[in-house]
Amino acid sequence: MVSKMRIQARTKALFWSYGKDWALVIIVLALFTWIDSFEPFHRQFSVEDVTIQHPFAKKETVPIWLCFVLAFILPAIFIGCIAIFHRKSYTDLHNGLLGLFLAQALVLIVTDSIKISVGRPRPDFLDRCFEIYDKAAAGTPVGLMVDPENMLTSSSVCSRTDLLKDGFKSFPSGHSSFSFGGLGYLSLYLAGKLHLFDERGHIYKSIVVLAPLILAALIAISRVDNYRHHWQDVTVGAIIGTIFAVFAYRQYYPSLGAKKSANPFSPRSIEHLLPTALSGGRREEHSAQQEAFLDDAGLGPLVGTSLDTIHITSNGDNNYHNNTGNDPNKVFANQSGSTFNQPR
Repeated sequence: MVSKMRIQARTKALFWSYGKDWALVIIVLALFTWIDSFEPFHRQFSVEDVTIQHPFAKKETVPIWLCFVLAFILPAIFIGCIAIFHRKSYTDLHNGLLGLFLAQALVLIVTDSIKISVGRPRPDFLDRCFEIYDKAAAGTPVGLMVDPENMLTSSSVCSRTDLLKDGFKSFPSGHSSFSFGGLGYLSLYLAGKLHLFDERGHIYKSIVVLAPLILAALIAISRVDNYRHHWQDVTVGAIIGTIFAVFAYRQYYPSLGAKKSANPFSPRSIEHLLPTALSGGRREEHSAQQEAFLDDAGLGPLVGTSLDTIHITSNGDNNYHNNTGNDPNKVFANQSGSTFNQPR
């Protein structure tokens, strides 16, 4: 009965504390789908511009579905496995996934908004517009195409329209921003769990942390190789993805330089949802229920009874609970390794 009550309390705590966060993430994703339906700005171009004369690649190295798997599903799987099987923490699982969703939602809406506003032609734009490579044998090579005298050309001259909308969405690269948003977030997550900056210099930690970033870079480079993006597009896309990965990660985890970098921030609301049923009215049993609740939630032992004194302890050390009561000054006095006043 007590165990069931703890599970229900934990579920309610996470729902009420972070329900608004999830709702806002869903709203941002809905806005993205709405914005993506807009027609992008049709920027004027020159048919003599060699940077947009590349052939349209009918087969991409990393199609959209594969990018989604590599930059979202894969990080989610890694975070889930580490949080459940290694950390054994519900809070770590929740914070890790929420941060990932937040990063990618912001990446998508910002990247797509810029794409539609800028309307930069892709490197394969002329092939999308005139099918110049498919029709080369019919006598329409690029060399015979000219701009109006003293003017640039508009999209109204294009002989095909099925690929035209996407042809004006070159800047910035969505593959690059999405890859660095998800895989960059995973890299930060792994760095925190491995205590990368513990001043001991483990090379294997660096390799593990850099692996997702290398994969993100390879995905970005493939967009240039496929003539889908200019190098400036993938560079800015990578910057956008990295910025939002860092931003989202720091919402739910401490700095990588912190001693407790592996621990997620504590839930914002928990005290009023802790188990309150007392067996025989004994205070000791109430405290035991509180500690068991936090252990089940992956938060570690409970110190004190107010929100200001709920902290995660290292290595599951409960020795300092003895004879301290609910006074945080007694608990954390003269303890240099405690988590008291750690950033939350």
